[in-house]
Amino acid sequence: MINYICNICGMIINDKNYEFNKEAFLYSNSLDNIRHCPFCGADSIYIKEISKGEENRVNLTIEELDEVTSVILDHAMKLEVFNGDFYKKASKLAKNEEIKKMFEALSNIEFMHAKIHKTLGGFKELPILKKMDYSKYEEDSILMDLANKREKHAVQYYNKYSQDVCSSKITEIFNILSDVEEDHIHLTLKK
Repeated sequence: MINYICNICGMIINDKNYEFNKEAFLYSNSLDNIRHCPFCGADSIYIKEISKGEENRVNLTIEELDEVTSVILDHAMKLEVFNGDFYKKASKLAKNEEIKKMFEALSNIEFMHAKIHKTLGGFKELPILKKMDYSKYEEDSILMDLANKREKHAVQYYNKYSQDVCSSKITEIFNILSDVEEDHIHLTLKK
């Protein structure tokens, strides 16, 4: 298989990982048809083929961030960490094996989104948020409903602030991540 790189998260996609997080997608990748980045969910138009020896780094740093953009990225990073943590814990609470795997995959993707914001904002590390206890949610249907609400909130956040940031690159990434979260809305309604 040819190696690819995602221009959004910078991850290399190859024959060993093209199916990673497959439970978090409406459509599957195949060896001959990479439809999305398995790490961040970006659509195939943001994935490029890389040749052996070719530089395989994506530059996500923004030269000059204004204060408003820095705050928006900080909040976006915290939102994604919060959602990633929810999915991690929900995967342990879910009773249905398919839902459990989907939550694990969604957790990975949300944490990747947080890492993208960390890089864009030039932050040193991901935030450590207050530990939440979701054990009172004993039914998969309730966990799915909570997941759906989180995805809708993420889409609303990206749509609301995508025009308030100081960089067209960040606006584009917010729009791409919003599309990924839209797919997650449909996914969390499906099960």
